Amino acid sequence: MKYANLFAGLAVLCLLAGSAYAVAKLVPAEVDEKTCTGCGKCIDRCPEGAISFNEKGLAEVDGDKCTGCGKCTKACPFEALTISGSS
Repeated sequence: MKYANLFAGLAVLCLLAGSAYAVAKLVPAEVDEKTCTGCGKCIDRCPEGAISFNEKGLAEVDGDKCTGCGKCTKACPFEALTISGSS
């Protein structure tokens, strides 16, 4: 019982972290085709392999694979990728 508050606090933190991941998982990246140049930097940066080129030669996100981590948004020099709800 000496560490009950510590364990309760850790449990809350784990729940919050898990909830944040679950929300991010539901929000995949989106590509602005007017801004995308097809440079491929986002494809190289995606750890999940969720981005590929479409028939137009532009980036396309597979929503089933995308975890919403945002690494592609940071890699894009043209800011063509966004995560909904982020600025």
